[in-house]
Amino acid sequence: MLQTLKILITGGGSGIGAALAKHLSTLGHSVIICGRRRERLEQVASTNSGIRHHVCDVSNENSVATFADFVGKQFDALDVLINCAGLQGEIGRFDRTDSKKWKETFEINVYGTYLVTKHLLPLLLKSKIKKILNFAGGGAFGNFPNYSAYAISKAAVVRFTENSAEELAGLGVQINCVAPGFVATDIHRATLEAGEEVVGEGYYRFTREKMKKGSVPLDLVVKCILFLISPESNGLSGKTISASFDKWGADVFRASIKEIMNSDLYTLRRMNLVNLDPKDELRVRLTDL
Repeated sequence: MLQTLKILITGGGSGIGAALAKHLSTLGHSVIICGRRRERLEQVASTNSGIRHHVCDVSNENSVATFADFVGKQFDALDVLINCAGLQGEIGRFDRTDSKKWKETFEINVYGTYLVTKHLLPLLLKSKIKKILNFAGGGAFGNFPNYSAYAISKAAVVRFTENSAEELAGLGVQINCVAPGFVATDIHRATLEAGEEVVGEGYYRFTREKMKKGSVPLDLVVKCILFLISPESNGLSGKTISASFDKWGADVFRASIKEIMNSDLYTLRRMNLVNLDPKDELRVRLTDL
């Protein structure tokens, strides 16, 4: 029998957050969503009686504290926290961007993840499940020209996840990141609105095609998250799992969690000489210095 969970999803009014809320509620889980746009939240909540909603700006600590009080009145404990709220933010060469909008991307993506996790942690610790999921994104593990605010903020979310995983390990909390890949949601409309000259010809055309044809199926991302909040992922923490590339659905992955945790696999790390093949010419040349 499926264990029903008490789940909180930020950014639940649209995109991946909304899809998650709808799917998880159909499975019988109790879901609370939050976001800044009441009408979007109401629309999602109207699809299932198992979804409750509350307006919250995750970048505002007073708003988050008020929201945490609301959640505490609905749930005696919180099993799963999914930090899905995010912005793609300012687009363009960094010195040509609006400084306030660039900062806002960090306030939502990074500070918002921090605030919600901080204020909901006491309720999460009352659960036996204690799972947190954050979202990585384009640029977290590689350069993403003209998207500096988004890329750098997502790298920061990954590091926050890894750091928090160590800090909370003794409390039984598992915290991981999901890298969803390019999912055709409204977040990418900012790219199309910015235009080819600002975005760059290659990525603009890439986005336009992906928005038409789709890329990573939304249901694949949902399935990955279902795995990460299930008992099958127990023991996995401080990792970023790609919904589309990693073999999280395979039995061998699940049987290898202990080995994965003892490695740097699925983490944000600097490449050192020892990471290169011992016969690599550059490694040999620099090692001899």
